[in-house]
Amino acid sequence: MKRLIPFALLMMISGCDRQEAPSPALSAEQKKELAEFIQREKSEMVYMPAGSFLMGDFCREMNHGGLNCSAEKDDKPLHQVALSAFSISKFKITHEDYDFYLRMSGRPPQRYDEEVRDKMLADMTALKNSPAIISWGEADNYCRWLKKQTGLNFSLPTEAQWEYAARDKGKYILIATDDGTLRYNRKTERGENFATDEDRDVAAGQLGILFLLIHFPVDQYPPSPAGLYGMADNGREWVLDWYDPEWYQKSPRRDPQGPEKGVIKDDEAGQYWKVLRGADHPAPGRPSGMTFSRSYEVPEPGYPAGVTARCVVNTPQPVK
Repeated sequence: MKRLIPFALLMMISGCDRQEAPSPALSAEQKKELAEFIQREKSEMVYMPAGSFLMGDFCREMNHGGLNCSAEKDDKPLHQVALSAFSISKFKITHEDYDFYLRMSGRPPQRYDEEVRDKMLADMTALKNSPAIISWGEADNYCRWLKKQTGLNFSLPTEAQWEYAARDKGKYILIATDDGTLRYNRKTERGENFATDEDRDVAAGQLGILFLLIHFPVDQYPPSPAGLYGMADNGREWVLDWYDPEWYQKSPRRDPQGPEKGVIKDDEAGQYWKVLRGADHPAPGRPSGMTFSRSYEVPEPGYPAGVTARCVVNTPQPVK
């Protein structure tokens, strides 16, 4: 049970200006841009057929006894889940795509109430095609906007959907990289299927920013066997569910959505925690980047917390 720990200089309270704005009338050129954008979004959805799987820390089950892979309590007990078919984006939302959505929907650019936070957001999104750094509400609004534009049932994934997809339809896959491991070159210390601190150091030196803020292009490393990119690194991801450390003890079997309302309240922020999936800065030799790992954050952190998202489409047929 791990909360995403923000950097010390981020420990400030306030949020992006999420003021609503009416959708503007689009020009013919903008309508063409939007149509091309929507077609690309639909083409990047990976179909996940309906199926059942054992959700949670599966290591004892996989090894027919022995130790669990995780010492955390919130990824246990291992429990049966049955999911309806859905499709999930092969990529995290990029900051370019998020900016396009803001422009097309008439919303203002992302802004915080202090310049240092705006600078931090700019540094986190300095590389082209890197993940959008967004709050839960911003991620939810983005997927809902796609639903409105397409007529398809776009949404944030549930954590059960996220794990099922990361594990290639529920297989015993520990880390959602191309080969199930975190692989790097021992001479150069550069990552081969994930980003190492050395990779971040090199990129940060070129850009003149803090290495901890670096996020790489969403297609920088090979996809998982399911065809999904960045499920083991490059930023944790929002899902629909409220966080409950004891949820697995009472989760329904069929299409679990998480608790109906918030369970654990953050005293400092005054908000209930949402579940995060995926990882940021994983490293070989320690339990990190695992497909069943859960973490949490308040939905509106008030600073660029390094969290991103991807959308799903809840429909029984593949997206065309």
